[in-house]
Amino acid sequence: MKNRYFVRSRIFEAKFREIVRYFSVDLTALQAAALSGVNRNTINRIYRDLRARIG
Repeated sequence: MKNRYFVRSRIFEAKFREIVRYFSVDLTALQAAALSGVNRNTINRIYRDLRARIG
């Protein structure tokens, strides 16, 4: 399924939702990357964008 939350992403929506779950339980980017199998730099970018949307 195409990711409707993260535009021009190669990450599927299910994987993105998993990363958001890790963000909500306050895992670090390194921990989320290890659990999800996504590059740490990508996780950092997603976390930064989520923080910007919240604040």
